[in-house]
Amino acid sequence: MLAQNFRRGKTNIVLVVVHEIGSWLFAEILEGIRSVLDTRYSIVLTESRPGVAEGNSFIDMLVAKQVEGVILLCSTLPFSKKLIEINKSKPLPIVIGLEPISDDLSQFPSVHIDNYQAAFDATDYLIRTGHSAILFVSGPRNSYVTSDRELGFLEAMRLAGLPVDEASIIHSDLTSNGGVNAAMEILSRPQMPTAVFCANDDMALGVLSYAARRGFKVPEDLSIMGFDDTRYAAIANPPLSTVLQPAREIGVSAALRLLRAIDTPEGNAVRDEILPHRLVIRSSTRPIG
Repeated sequence: MLAQNFRRGKTNIVLVVVHEIGSWLFAEILEGIRSVLDTRYSIVLTESRPGVAEGNSFIDMLVAKQVEGVILLCSTLPFSKKLIEINKSKPLPIVIGLEPISDDLSQFPSVHIDNYQAAFDATDYLIRTGHSAILFVSGPRNSYVTSDRELGFLEAMRLAGLPVDEASIIHSDLTSNGGVNAAMEILSRPQMPTAVFCANDDMALGVLSYAARRGFKVPEDLSIMGFDDTRYAAIANPPLSTVLQPAREIGVSAALRLLRAIDTPEGNAVRDEILPHRLVIRSSTRPIG
């Protein structure tokens, strides 16, 4: 059937690229995508993480034969260069779900929250509740995923007149183990912060777990804030304060944008669609002073 579809020049397949299938955030976005596309298209899901994408000849074949469209939830190599080259010769509907994380993909429409403003708002909340010694746990250096969140943190601190230096930001992996590693450094410093803001919930949960093992009380000794509002944030001990990223809505909007691009390729849609975020304040943070 696939061969017959190729000969007809229509596959009725949409390719969705994620970094790692097991990620809660991607799973929630994918649920939104399916709610829109399932009646019209089959969805092929692939990972872009190292060790998986390089040997995926089936995906190479799909892209070469032109899938009907692509939703990139993790716009990293090798897919970015491959898709851009194909797009030059024969336009392929592509939508970024979440922000583009490479400069060469900024030409494609995207659906995301304002990560800069979201991080600014979270930092500003901590400042308004009395915290001045705040550390930000970011992703790897020069990561597109967390760069805007890092900038939002820095601007909120600057506007509040609070000092920041290289020690104010810790770079780590965007995993719970990355959070544990960051916490090991934070809790060994002679001057402890009163609050830690992490660039995603996985890292925040890692910091929370390690702090508890070391005998620190959260939020009495240390306030911790995450980002994304994953399904585990609300059941953490204590429940995690965080920034809600509307994952399912991102999936729905990205799929609708892709359908419009497939049905009316000549349309001039607005490039970026910014969805609202909000702070979710739970028990892992508290006012001081």
